[in-house]
Amino acid sequence: MKPKTATELKIVELSKNLPLITKQQNELAFTKCFDNYAIQSRKSIFCLECGHNWRVSDTTKLKKVTCEKCSKTLVITENYNNGLKETDYYQIITAADKFQIVRMVCISKTMRKNCQSFHFAHEVMQIFIDETGKSRTMSKNVMGLSHYYDQWIVSSELSLKSNDNNSRFYLIPSFIQPNKKVSPILKRNGFKGKFFGIAPQILFKTILSDSIAETLLKANQHDMLYYHIRNTSLKSKGIYWNAIKICIRNNYQIKDAKLWIDYIDLLQHFMKDIRSPKYVCPLNLKKAHDKLMAKKVKEIWKNTVEENKKQIGKNQRHYFKAKKQFFGLVFSEKNISINVIETIKEFLEEGCIHNHCVFTNEYYKKQNSLILSAKVNGVHAETIQISLENLEILQSRGKGNKATKYNKEIIKLVSKNLPNIRARMKTAC
Repeated sequence: MKPKTATELKIVELSKNLPLITKQQNELAFTKCFDNYAIQSRKSIFCLECGHNWRVSDTTKLKKVTCEKCSKTLVITENYNNGLKETDYYQIITAADKFQIVRMVCISKTMRKNCQSFHFAHEVMQIFIDETGKSRTMSKNVMGLSHYYDQWIVSSELSLKSNDNNSRFYLIPSFIQPNKKVSPILKRNGFKGKFFGIAPQILFKTILSDSIAETLLKANQHDMLYYHIRNTSLKSKGIYWNAIKICIRNNYQIKDAKLWIDYIDLLQHFMKDIRSPKYVCPLNLKKAHDKLMAKKVKEIWKNTVEENKKQIGKNQRHYFKAKKQFFGLVFSEKNISINVIETIKEFLEEGCIHNHCVFTNEYYKKQNSLILSAKVNGVHAETIQISLENLEILQSRGKGNKATKYNKEIIKLVSKNLPNIRARMKTAC
């Protein structure tokens, strides 16, 4: 779109005057974002960095090797299929004329046998955030009918976009260039250089426009800040925020925000005094949570069989109406299979198997969440919660609310299939 207001004209002018991204910046990002790979056949190893290959007498499958020619440490990959390509993002943080600017660079690496690897980088977005937290974006165009929301048209120019509230704004970089230029107002609002797993543009925008986020950052409640940015419950339910203020006053660090929120829900259910540090600041959060959860499970099972049947049937009808568009979704890769939970009985089963509160805290009633079950070799492994507000994975927990050894693979598989969930959301509309 063409700039019309004074602010838009200023942003376009500032964008033109930003320094060119250097070769050194790109090379550092390539090193930080991508691994070096090799493939192993029965008698040879092929370096996908320099193209060299050499014969080996030992046919044992290796995990890592060192190339005889380029001396780089290489990870043996089995994902090679007539070539290998990886894409990632890095950011440059700078500031100009009262704007905090986040520059997003898309980088890719293409690898083939007997060839030197090829790297490519191009700047795809510039996010300008003013002192009140309002943002405007300069970005390249994307392919409109693409299955992927970040399928950039490389030849397009950066231009001002009318809709800044899209999925591309939430892209998380794998690397941030170390020489950051930060506006004084961000430092005033508590920013000290760390991002705590939050995309810089999201963190900057939030702490400039949201007093709760600013307070959490200044109070070093980093896990709660991360949770708050991805959820609206701290604002919509004052009980959480009031309890957090008690924690802050008592110098109590909430190290597992999601578990703590579930614990507060349980306290409220049993009508405990959530204004008391005795309850909201437990010495052992997991132990306190599990004790109340076990108590609630017993309470549920105290109901008669008929009452349970009626309640489950009633809840099932509501759940079906709210989430039926997602039923049938299954993601599989190797030995991992992930499916949307479709019945209240499955919620109960999931809660009993993993000893967590997906059933007792009635996650099937959460309108803005989608709950999935992950199985490894057909055995229940983890329960996944996805936010339907911004399509992010909020948590993936196994037995005792802990991540399993398959956690990263499960999250990776779900992330890869988020576009399929988005497509079902559009179908429902």
